[in-house]
Amino acid sequence: MEPLVDAVRSAARRDPDRVALKGAGGEIGYGELAERLSSSVEGSDRRVLSVSGTVDDVIALLTLACGGHSVLLLDAAATPWEAERATALFQGAGSEAPVLGLSTSGTTGLPKIVEVGWPELLANARACARSLRLGESDVVWCTAAMPHRMNLDRSLLAGLLSGATVVVRSGLLGPAEFHRTLLGERVTVLLSIPFLYRRYAERLAGEPGVTRDWALRTCVAGGEPLPDDLVAGWQKATGVPLLPAYGTTEDGSVTLGRGDPGEGVGAPLDGAELRIDPSGEVLVRHSWASGGDGSGRSAEWRRTGDLGRLDEHGNLHISGRRSELMNIGGRRVDPHEIEQALRMNGRVTDCVVAGMPVSEREEIVAFVVTDGDVPNAELRRNLAALLSPHKLPHRFVRLSEIPRGLTGKARRGMLVADLLRRESDPAREAADPARTAADPAREAADPAGAETGRARGEEAGAEQR
Repeated sequence: MEPLVDAVRSAARRDPDRVALKGAGGEIGYGELAERLSSSVEGSDRRVLSVSGTVDDVIALLTLACGGHSVLLLDAAATPWEAERATALFQGAGSEAPVLGLSTSGTTGLPKIVEVGWPELLANARACARSLRLGESDVVWCTAAMPHRMNLDRSLLAGLLSGATVVVRSGLLGPAEFHRTLLGERVTVLLSIPFLYRRYAERLAGEPGVTRDWALRTCVAGGEPLPDDLVAGWQKATGVPLLPAYGTTEDGSVTLGRGDPGEGVGAPLDGAELRIDPSGEVLVRHSWASGGDGSGRSAEWRRTGDLGRLDEHGNLHISGRRSELMNIGGRRVDPHEIEQALRMNGRVTDCVVAGMPVSEREEIVAFVVTDGDVPNAELRRNLAALLSPHKLPHRFVRLSEIPRGLTGKARRGMLVADLLRRESDPAREAADPARTAADPAREAADPAGAETGRARGEEAGAEQR
């Protein structure tokens, strides 16, 4: 933790009253923060810290880490079962060096605990600070949950290493509170997820003057694919470019865009390398895995589970997740490609596509949120003009809202499980005719085919946490 402690002390010597952390629960200056970190109680045990994203949560984490403790960060919204399972996994690990434990989102499988050494975390954060050109005049705010790697790398640690002010907030904010925070805190660097940027952009599009008093200079989107229409919409509504970013819990922040058209998720940060294996999977290695600052020996190549390509400029383009690929009649289908095609219908406001087992085969289900009453036949007609027949959804399920975790990732598994549960009850299935076609090839030949009904699935679309 020496690099962080040294940076905080250096900022405190220049201006002890300058705010280091502010937001939920109050604020603390660099002078007081330096004193708190210097008075940490030493130890080598493993601690579990439940956090909701307050200033006190951040201070507790940093003081424990400076004392040599290993810390598992748990979201305060975790259920007792989730907390018990994560704690058992963390306490049973054998690393002797102080580490930070992070629980993965579990969107593609059972959650697991990822342990990251503090030298690696700080070196990655330093690379993020350089890429964002952070300085003492900056106010940095990340809307992701505190245990999210993007929040730690690009906001909390990068901000403190740079002597900036870090805004700490808990929970997802509505557009009105979002605007109040940006304006009141004079945020200069904003990091969030595409889902929330889209919500905010929709509000801002109807209030063109609302951004004139913002201090924003940089906006970054990570955590899920960033659609081109959102990039254009945000630029139009705010006048500030929206930069794509990519990272994983295991590797931290890996890329950052420059705002160039068609750049995917951007180029690797200093110290990171990318390559694509013959199967299309993205491999990454980085010097900060060995605790270096970008110039040391790189770690071994690690498989990310993501599929993608590198263009001639070295930018990474993500096409999907290997584990999310669906097997449709022996052909591999990427749900993200179908989602991208669905969003090209201007009346589709949100969607997620997943595979569902049906009679020893897999069917494509599109869970869709639309602006008004959009017939299934219209959705299928649009898709048939863009996708091969085997990629067309077998059914559409209408939702009032796509359930998402705190990182903004859609809960595919929960949606499929809910649909399977409803279909296991014949009485509910009779009242819930979600299927639009059993044969997508037939529908492609007759894209205006009959609509057999729609399932509203309100319970599946209920607000999650």
